[in-house]
Amino acid sequence: MKLGGGRRFPVLCRDLYLLTQEIDSVSGPERGWRWEQRIAEALFVRGFPVRSVAGGLEVHGAVPASGLRHQIDAEIGCRDALVIGEWKAYRAPIPKNEVLRFKAVTDDIFDTMSTRPPRMALMRVFGAAGDVSDELRRYAARHGIALVERGRWPAAVLADTELRWPAGLAPADSDRRRLAWLCRPMQSVLRRQPDGSLLMTRAPADRAIEAVLALQDCWSERLNDILESEGRLGWRAPQRAAA
Repeated sequence: MKLGGGRRFPVLCRDLYLLTQEIDSVSGPERGWRWEQRIAEALFVRGFPVRSVAGGLEVHGAVPASGLRHQIDAEIGCRDALVIGEWKAYRAPIPKNEVLRFKAVTDDIFDTMSTRPPRMALMRVFGAAGDVSDELRRYAARHGIALVERGRWPAAVLADTELRWPAGLAPADSDRRRLAWLCRPMQSVLRRQPDGSLLMTRAPADRAIEAVLALQDCWSERLNDILESEGRLGWRAPQRAAA
């Protein structure tokens, strides 16, 4: 199976997912630093323009509306998207405050950008060396945050029309559209109102969100089964790492 198209957003998510399969035996703060460095080096080698943004600097040309000095792990340029990335090396379930903080920081940045929205999709990606809880998956889905975890293929990869599945085994277009909803551009999540405020577009009920997350799990397992049958074991997700 191939995922063509050069520096596209789904390819970025694919590459990040493959990096999560490399378990680092180092513990403590050093593991977090090594995780960030590994991602930065891997993306550089793959040709993705990427930089770490120290507090107070512009992110994709925008200064946070609040004036607070946010540090961003990665500003990435894709062929089809502008990306804000956050990387965490936790192997155990990710603390909820990490994702909540990332959402708040990116909202603050977009508050400035939304006065003149970029023509390209502005995507936010939270990449973890482990997995997040079901509750955090629902939270990220409500806000269109693309999650990259160790235990399942990213929704952006599964939804990609350029991922070449074996004949007759690809997701239907309707499934791809539902999967793509899990990683939406910020322009479609937050809308500028006439009074200048930002309003979040209404999310579906929790049951509907859970159904899409279950769909992601289903297609992730199918992709793993196909890759295993083709002998592409290097692409297959191993058993989840112990906490």
